[in-house]
Amino acid sequence: MNEASRYRMRLLAIIGLSMFVALGARLWYLQVMISEQAAVTARSNITRVIAVPAPRGRILDVKGRTLVGNRLTTVLTMNRYELAQAELGGDELLDTLTEIAIEINRSGNLVKVVDVQRALEDPSYGLYDDVPIAHDVGEDLLVFFGERPERFPGVRVAEATVRSYLYGNLATHLLGWVGSINDRELQSRRPPVGKEYRLRDQIGKSGVELMFEDDLRGVAGRKVVEVDRLGEIQRERDDLYLAPIPGADLVLSIDVDVQFLVETELERAIYRARAAEPEADPDRPDQVSPAFDAPGGAVVMLDPRNGDVVAMASFPSYDPNMSIGGFAPEQWAELNDPANDLPMFNRAIQGEYAPGSTFKLFTAHAAWHAGVFGVGAIPRADELWDDPGAYILRGCGDVDPRDPPPGCRYRNAGEKPYEDVDLIRSLTVSSDVYYYRIGESIYINPEHPDTAIQDAAGSYGLGLETGITLPFEQDGYLPTPANRRQRNEENPVAFPEWGWSTGDNVITAIGQGEVLVTPLQLANAFATFANGGVRHAPNVVTRVVARGGTVVRQFGPRVLFEVEMDPGFRWRVLEGLGGVTADEEGTAYKAFNSTVTGGIKFPLERFQVGGKTGTAEVRGKADTSLFAAFGPLREPTHAVVAILEEAGFGSRVAAPLVARILEQVFEGTVPEAPLAAVRYARSAALPLCLEWYEWRSGNTLDRLDAADPSSAETGGPELDASGTVRVRGIRVDCDDLVDEVLAVFEDRAETGAGG
Repeated sequence: MNEASRYRMRLLAIIGLSMFVALGARLWYLQVMISEQAAVTARSNITRVIAVPAPRGRILDVKGRTLVGNRLTTVLTMNRYELAQAELGGDELLDTLTEIAIEINRSGNLVKVVDVQRALEDPSYGLYDDVPIAHDVGEDLLVFFGERPERFPGVRVAEATVRSYLYGNLATHLLGWVGSINDRELQSRRPPVGKEYRLRDQIGKSGVELMFEDDLRGVAGRKVVEVDRLGEIQRERDDLYLAPIPGADLVLSIDVDVQFLVETELERAIYRARAAEPEADPDRPDQVSPAFDAPGGAVVMLDPRNGDVVAMASFPSYDPNMSIGGFAPEQWAELNDPANDLPMFNRAIQGEYAPGSTFKLFTAHAAWHAGVFGVGAIPRADELWDDPGAYILRGCGDVDPRDPPPGCRYRNAGEKPYEDVDLIRSLTVSSDVYYYRIGESIYINPEHPDTAIQDAAGSYGLGLETGITLPFEQDGYLPTPANRRQRNEENPVAFPEWGWSTGDNVITAIGQGEVLVTPLQLANAFATFANGGVRHAPNVVTRVVARGGTVVRQFGPRVLFEVEMDPGFRWRVLEGLGGVTADEEGTAYKAFNSTVTGGIKFPLERFQVGGKTGTAEVRGKADTSLFAAFGPLREPTHAVVAILEEAGFGSRVAAPLVARILEQVFEGTVPEAPLAAVRYARSAALPLCLEWYEWRSGNTLDRLDAADPSSAETGGPELDASGTVRVRGIRVDCDDLVDEVLAVFEDRAETGAGG
């Protein structure tokens, strides 16, 4: 072997030895130096972490009854990846989706093929995600699809936790609803540490579900599973399981029984108004009065002592259980369609209405505290004078009262005259002329602030958000010379008027023109007067409670402002408002002392009520009906406002509605609110109960010849001869149910309401 060959052999030996040394060093490093770290890494490569959603907190009423909770449901899902792997052709895929939709419909859920296709195309789901197709499916589908995996690739039935609104559509605008988080919310929300969001997490969308999202949302847990190289789960690592922490509970200020009463009476008043025939306008007998369409309304009840919301209703409403699994596009469009009267629109805090004569309380406050009474042409507050039924502005000079120039003559409703009017009586009979004079005097007399009326109304909270802990509240509007000019400058097309005249002040004095309030604002303003001048920010939540019972946060009275109120003014206004319901000439006397117009014989001798009717004119439509009240008069515990759109006079619609509510509240006869399941059972039982009633009312021979009235299908409602129906385990007494139905027809007959 020559020298060159020996050199090459040595070189190869050195290279080989170096490689063995390097390999040995690497093995020693892995096995000795970082063996534990490598083991952890190896284990992590075959584990998957799965988030375990935390249950949302419950929502309870003031007495601790659960309004909103959580329940387990069965969900049918489809896996996009497995469906794609099946390589179905276009027609074959359509046939498969059609079969799936048919089976879902057979199980009792109405689903269209297009709904299934839309769900599969949802961009918020990834390729490997199980996409929910239908909620609350029956166990029969679990068996059906489980036995046919080849025919329906990627289709599964699994359990999920969803929100449960136990009283259906009761208080839905206040409670709100939940849905999947969207991209905008995902970017803008700043949740507390540990409550971070992931795509498709459920989030509050309205009501307290949205406002108290951070409290209601729990902390997600986790479970860890080991998978093989194909991604199949081998086992679950119990030692690494982390349990989710449920969200905190909310205890509301509302009483669900009073809420049910308020919503029931509001709906009743709406339908009564729609059935009423418009009366001819005595001033324009040749013109047809607009029909009472009554598209919607709202009622708000507050506790004047602390600002708590006892009940808050908006009509029409909707069932938040519809949101489970997401609103279908058609549902969403219907719920937000003006042609359907906007069921999702919370009229109690978003509706803005002219307050009409309910505003006179604040004009009277301005006149008293700005020193208007007894100055110039304005008599003292206790001085009697005759209201002729119409008023000519002094600024118009000596004009023919029968044919004055435009903008000079203002009249009472129907141009009705009143004798011996002072401040007290002006409120009792609702004299417009009394307040026209005040409105003019404030504006033309240099001794008085031009905006005294608006300043007084603002001190009661009108034109301002109330501070209620609900989203999307509107602030109403108090027109002034300054903000009218500002609106004109900012948008001259929408607001061409920029000047301010005496007539504007006159109209503002009776709550017409551009004055706008929300039902909640007006209720809070009257509650402020009722308690002596303390304006609260209304509360709908009294406390936040951890699942273990620990109080996380407590909400006491939130005082925003104290209105300066002279005692002499206060007692006069109390007398005037008390006369509205108790004086025979009071505008709400019939509502509280007769059943003719849908009112009742209210126990005024035990529970004196102060109130103010309002009828706001709306161009081209029927009047808005308003009534604001509080009681008992001297030590008020409740303040109520009812506003019904296009429903007619406040004395005939809104006042009887409030009378019926307050009578049951004060007498302690408020009925128990039924759960949604009970309401469904009563609805399902009604046809059988009516058959039973007809059978029972027949003569003895008819009963003997008649078939057994319990002719329900197997599995459906079951009726026994004693008049008891059982629906899904709930017992319905036909005697009680039929009596309620007959009472409705008797009520309609008494009031002359047609179908």
